[in-house]
Amino acid sequence: MMNAPRTLVLILTFLGLAGCTLFPARAPQIMTEHDFGPLHTHAARAGMPAVFVRSKSVPWLSGTTIHYRLLYRDPTAVHIYAQNRWIAPPAALLGARVRWRLGMGPVLAARAIAHIERLVIVLVRFDQDFTAPHQAFVRLDATARLYDVATGRVLAQKTVDLRQTCAPDARGAVTGLSRLARMASRTFAQLVARTAGVTY
Repeated sequence: MMNAPRTLVLILTFLGLAGCTLFPARAPQIMTEHDFGPLHTHAARAGMPAVFVRSKSVPWLSGTTIHYRLLYRDPTAVHIYAQNRWIAPPAALLGARVRWRLGMGPVLAARAIAHIERLVIVLVRFDQDFTAPHQAFVRLDATARLYDVATGRVLAQKTVDLRQTCAPDARGAVTGLSRLARMASRTFAQLVARTAGVTY
């Protein structure tokens, strides 16, 4: 007959090997991808020039991560949300929104165009900042320049520095930054329209 201590050791060993089947596994954390919200088609206005929209950003915004800073604790450290990200780089999403606001669609139609302009957008800041553990705001800094393609002359330029309070979490970052991106896209579309003398 097997003695009690040896029996206990065997039982514990078996439970250790079979533990993964005896206890439920932790539910996997799901990555959520975000954009700036649905795009609604805008009809091109009469007199609006054909515009190539090029959007780019500083290197640290070239990915799809959502950044935040804890200004109250370590203002030079940049953090990212682990379970949330943009579906594409923010500059690409911003450029797409400007194109739709101009009624251009994703690309220019393949046709002869007498006059073409180029709108270059540079996204410099796009993050969430915490001023306290339960207080945060989002910020978007970007510059747009409108060029005459034929001459390279700068026709107009506009810089936006937008800030808005938001909920102190990932959803607050996504919602707030998306709102600022929509505001910036409208401002840049208005820049093109105003330069062409078109009411926007």
